[in-house]
Amino acid sequence: MKFIQLLICVLFCISGAYSQILSGYVYDKKENIPLQGAFVYLDGTTISASTDSLGYFSITVKEKFNTDLIVSYIGYSNFTVSNPFQYTKPMKILMQEAVTKLDGLVISKEKSPFSREDMLEVFKENFLGNSRAAQSCQIANEDVIAFYFDKETNILYAKSYEPLQIRNNYLKYNVLFNLTNFGVKYTKVTLDRRYQQAVYFAGTSFYKDISGSTSAYKERRASYLGSITHLMRTLAADKWEDEKFGLYVNGMKADPKEYFKIKDTLGVKKITVLQGVEKAKPLNINVSGESVNDLKEKQKRYRKRQGVIYFTVVYDGKESYFTCPKGVFYIDNNGQYFPISNVRFEGYMSEFKAGDMLPADYSYRF
Repeated sequence: MKFIQLLICVLFCISGAYSQILSGYVYDKKENIPLQGAFVYLDGTTISASTDSLGYFSITVKEKFNTDLIVSYIGYSNFTVSNPFQYTKPMKILMQEAVTKLDGLVISKEKSPFSREDMLEVFKENFLGNSRAAQSCQIANEDVIAFYFDKETNILYAKSYEPLQIRNNYLKYNVLFNLTNFGVKYTKVTLDRRYQQAVYFAGTSFYKDISGSTSAYKERRASYLGSITHLMRTLAADKWEDEKFGLYVNGMKADPKEYFKIKDTLGVKKITVLQGVEKAKPLNINVSGESVNDLKEKQKRYRKRQGVIYFTVVYDGKESYFTCPKGVFYIDNNGQYFPISNVRFEGYMSEFKAGDMLPADYSYRF
């Protein structure tokens, strides 16, 4: 009997050892009073909590996430806590009342050369995507999105003054997306997709599972397999064959170990890309008027650019391409990589947008 009690105690301790707790109090900054019902969540996950009458919240997770803690309350500006797992004691968060900027909506309507309907259509195509999952998405509050087309830069901008309420009927999630940045760059004043140069968007998100008794396992698994998150988890675990990914360089099958150095650091994987800079041919440059040090620096920068490898990744017959110009990035336990700007994707994986995104805590293995 004592042995059983001891075993239960040991198992409890082991389980607790892998749990992480985030807690704190949410207050009004001006009045210094607690805010009950504030919504607190880990960005990009299904993990959340609400504050009680004392403004207190507590979130328990099985592992750390490389993501921000977001606090939202009606009438207040969102509060972001970067690297929240660094706080081992309850934090105090002071919320500030939001200032509504309605003038931006009026200005954007007057200056944009295109109708709101046309700009909204372009926004949904480039924000949600064109996949089956994306086409199932419905934005309940489209009216909170403001648009502006800058004729000098040929960029279509969009901004949301409230979190977008997105219902993904295919993947069975309700998503709150706080859009902070969106742009589509064109080569001229047009909304024709043939003249698009680049698309970017940023923001924070929260996922609520609405599958209920209707399982979305197959649909979510299909969206995950072959995705960027799937690739990043595969790379971090060095399980390319197990996960059925193929890596190619210059059209030839490549061994990932020859190109990626993986090191555990601060709870994440540090990925160093072995670019082959030394193999790059030297630059034939005019030496007139330049010092030896300037020439060395120019050669160094040139070799670095020339040594950047263009990787091809194949999954289920679909090809994607990526580069890592700076030669290093990091991957956490959930496949989130950062800095995002250090890895550039093209091809199949780059085609999927917010409509195909899954929570960071998603796993298709049970």
